[in-house]
Amino acid sequence: MPTTTQRLFPLAVILVLYAFIGTLFATRIPAWQTPDEPAHYAYIRQLAQTGALPVIEPADWTPGLVPIGPKTRDVPIERISYEDHQPPLFYVLATPVFSLTQGSLIALRLFSLFLGGLGIVFAYLAILTLFPHQPGWAAFGTAFIALLPQHVHMLAGLNNDSLSETLIALTVLLCVRLIVRPDRESAGNPAPALTLIGLGLVVGLAMLTKAQAYLALPIAAVGLWLARPAGTLSRRTALGGIGALLLGVVIAAPLWLRNISLYGGLDFLGLQRHNVVVVGQPTTAQFIAAQGVGGWLRELLQTTFQSYWAQFGWMSIPLSSRFYLAFLAFSVLSASFLAIWLLRPKTVSASQRRSLMLLGALAVFSVMGFIWYNTQFVQFQGRYLYPALIPAATALALGWHTMLPRLQRWLWPAFTLILAALDVYLLFRVILPQMV
Repeated sequence: MPTTTQRLFPLAVILVLYAFIGTLFATRIPAWQTPDEPAHYAYIRQLAQTGALPVIEPADWTPGLVPIGPKTRDVPIERISYEDHQPPLFYVLATPVFSLTQGSLIALRLFSLFLGGLGIVFAYLAILTLFPHQPGWAAFGTAFIALLPQHVHMLAGLNNDSLSETLIALTVLLCVRLIVRPDRESAGNPAPALTLIGLGLVVGLAMLTKAQAYLALPIAAVGLWLARPAGTLSRRTALGGIGALLLGVVIAAPLWLRNISLYGGLDFLGLQRHNVVVVGQPTTAQFIAAQGVGGWLRELLQTTFQSYWAQFGWMSIPLSSRFYLAFLAFSVLSASFLAIWLLRPKTVSASQRRSLMLLGALAVFSVMGFIWYNTQFVQFQGRYLYPALIPAATALALGWHTMLPRLQRWLWPAFTLILAALDVYLLFRVILPQMV
């Protein structure tokens, strides 16, 4: 078993690089140059000034104001508040930062960066819990999560993605810990009560953060099922799992009731009202009518892939084709390595296999949510797949370490440095020249 230093040193290195590079992004990129940033800022400003949650109204959306071009500086942010339907937790937490810094956007960006850093810690611990003897695997995967160029760009901007992803990562961590409990515990004992309460609290907080974070609920349900002792489902185990999920529902219920009373019907998330307000936002039906299903699918795949890796600003700063070809080559190679691992005889334990099933479920749910969103609006943004970064990172680690076992010691440091250098290069040689 690796020592504590061996287990935590890679995480410390990755966090230092993430904090340094993320701070560069947060402080150097001009205001309002990450997607939806003015609308998130407006939510916090309203909360700080009135002490009440905002209500989304038709006046919150003015067609033509967004997306904001990379060189646009005179942004009428007081007219951009179409995120007022969002669950409140991120904004409530950010309001003291707004008040203490007199509304500093950079301070709010750094707060978002900090929350994203917590998610990176939880991701590392989740992978390390799954493979406790392989801190290098956890480091390789976590470096991908922390230093993926577009992910850094988003976490260093002001939005609620950072808290959403962090709570999903914490849900995964708690579920993996339940699944891989020592045999003497899991063979006949149900999950510890405190862990179940903690899982319920996290799920409830996730549902108070962002619609996308509702993934925490089905993932917790799948995790509790996979963690049942000795593959059985006793009455005590079932009640404990149901109680944990109900706790999350109870936490989120007041917000649902408020939204239903405000927006009517069953619009417990305010999404239906949001869709009515944002008149003029490109819809999938309009796109298909103009370019056909083939054109929609082609644009969906290409733009989603590009923006998953690096397409900055409001999707207005893509990279040259050679970068995307390199990303595609890396992706195909990584997928091939993973396929080889899948075809080889497995040395993983039963609990590791169940944990990998949990990560697979998260990946499937994330893709399904992304597709569902894109059946309504044209939202070919790879960031909507970031809730599945832990499964993607784990798959990368498994594939590369299977194919290059003699280089395991050097894989994570090399990968980390390559991504860090790429981030700095893209910031100073690609992003800023097109924004200043």
